[in-house]
Amino acid sequence: MTKFEEYLSNLADHEEESSLAKLDPRSKILVNAGVRLNWMGDFIANPKIKYKKKRIPINKILFTGTTREWNSVLLDQCSGNIERFKELVENNVAIKKKFFKEASFSEEPILLRGPDKNGLYRTFDGMHRFVGAVLAGKKTIAAYVPLNEGAQLPICEPHVVYDLIRGFQRHAKDEQGKKELLHALNLLARTYENVTDLLEKRFDQAHLPDKEVQAVINAVIKKNKLPGIMHNTRTKKSHKILK
Repeated sequence: MTKFEEYLSNLADHEEESSLAKLDPRSKILVNAGVRLNWMGDFIANPKIKYKKKRIPINKILFTGTTREWNSVLLDQCSGNIERFKELVENNVAIKKKFFKEASFSEEPILLRGPDKNGLYRTFDGMHRFVGAVLAGKKTIAAYVPLNEGAQLPICEPHVVYDLIRGFQRHAKDEQGKKELLHALNLLARTYENVTDLLEKRFDQAHLPDKEVQAVINAVIKKNKLPGIMHNTRTKKSHKILK
């Protein structure tokens, strides 16, 4: 290891320690969801999304994505359906051996999203425990299920907003870049609950004294704070500000 690599290693440890000290459990999950490229932060990070522990019938839950090897069986061969999986396990010794070896038989609750219009849930944490419950022949499983999933938008990390702004400032600070930044921030404001608030309080003039960026931000704030307009029915009036 070179001196510089050693320096970077120490710096990385320091940055991690400093950052983690500022994060609550929900924020840690959100950060790690970004690292691992999964959706867990979307369902956990916003404290307005409430959960309740219930026992859910096994046949009301669908398999979801996990490792490539598991996906090839649970999703590709079984289409997420537990009855197809049970049948496959009974008729394929190798698959049965593999999943009995790799599944978890812990009693810890799993996390679910749903139900959908068909009354079905999808696992977003605890797939190994869910598969273990299926293999064990259980009829129900303990799970935390959302009570108001569809009523609340998720939240995103502030850096997601800042990454877009920084990209504009460094490499795309022209008229086309303004339009692209406007559309990108509008999409975030439409789909994440905290974006408009971040633009107002964290990326305001005092924190980000850039006239061109502030013109875009003000347009996004104005558009997304119009009274009586839902996130998925925004108008295009604010786009005129940048023309």
